[in-house]
Amino acid sequence: MRDWFRWTATGVVAVVLIGSASAGAQSVYTQPASTLVAADPLPPPTDPCQTDAARRYVAGGDAVVRGAKNDDPSYLSESDRYSEQLLTKLQETPGPWCLFNTSKAPTDTDKYVSEDAPTQQAKAHDLRPRLITLTLGRQNSTIVDHVVKCFANVKDHDFLEANVCALNVLNGSHWDKLTKDFSEILNRFMVQMDGNPQLVVAVTGYFNPYPSATSVATEVPGFCAKLQDTIPTCTIRWLMLPPALVTLDQVVKKLNETIKAVVDKFIWTSQGRFFFINPYDKFKDHCMKLEVEIKTKVYHPPNTVHQHDSKNDFGCSEPWIESDTHDGTKSPFIYLTPAVTGVLILATQTTKGMGIYPNAKGHKCLADLVWQATKEKLGIPEPPEDACTDV
Repeated sequence: MRDWFRWTATGVVAVVLIGSASAGAQSVYTQPASTLVAADPLPPPTDPCQTDAARRYVAGGDAVVRGAKNDDPSYLSESDRYSEQLLTKLQETPGPWCLFNTSKAPTDTDKYVSEDAPTQQAKAHDLRPRLITLTLGRQNSTIVDHVVKCFANVKDHDFLEANVCALNVLNGSHWDKLTKDFSEILNRFMVQMDGNPQLVVAVTGYFNPYPSATSVATEVPGFCAKLQDTIPTCTIRWLMLPPALVTLDQVVKKLNETIKAVVDKFIWTSQGRFFFINPYDKFKDHCMKLEVEIKTKVYHPPNTVHQHDSKNDFGCSEPWIESDTHDGTKSPFIYLTPAVTGVLILATQTTKGMGIYPNAKGHKCLADLVWQATKEKLGIPEPPEDACTDV
């Protein structure tokens, strides 16, 4: 991770004290002003503020915060993003509040502290916010594979490859790097609280966009039975999906556990001004759709051709995950061959509705989770309620 400070050119030598409470070590870095790169101006608020005296809310992080629908990229409307939906709740309290959504797609922990001038971390410092929300970590190298490479494997019905992909994400040194990077980022927020003692920081975890292994396993027999002449080969392939989903679920849990472990270290020392927001449970019954249709034609000598089709949604009936709008069409011919009787002569598939980013309802739940967790610390006199009940 590179230095995150927002440089400005002056006629004197800049001296920066670099260190962290967790590391204990400090070093002094000096650089002539002539070599410093001037930072761009701080961003304007997402919506015009009614007054300069408004309390500031900075929403930073990755493509989830940006409101991505997919990695093309295309985006939800700004009003659907969780930062804007949270702002609406904040503005209903004594305020006023202003939102600065500094997120970019994609962003990992390195880019958060090093990309652009000022960086996202620098903006969160220089804007002197009352509230910071941070969604970060899923787009880190290797970790991101569980929603990119493994996701593509599932869409192509390459379920064994999806499981191997997820196992590769589950194991490796990238988790140590995530812990180290998050510790540095949150430590800088902790230092920031010295000059801004009312600052509240809410770090969100992630949801599992995939359906549960149990729900899929119960659907496989009926789905394959409709194909009649290719029941065994269909069943063999599709029973490989539940184990892959188990591993993918373990990846999401490990991602959340890793982030939470870092946040927990800062809660006590900040007098409870750090919060970990875990959306995992709320999204359990609101995963992506996974609408699959397979069409087959089987030749039965001497002159009969049977067509057998099957269609099923293996996903959730009330999804909070936005479809990426890119259908899977990889031919299932290879894995459906051979037919029990006759000769398989044609096999096609279409897989629709899959996605990895929250839709407007998912963002509404994220906003409510942050709201319910932080409102007391923000001085908002409202009794606690169960989050996401009105999504």
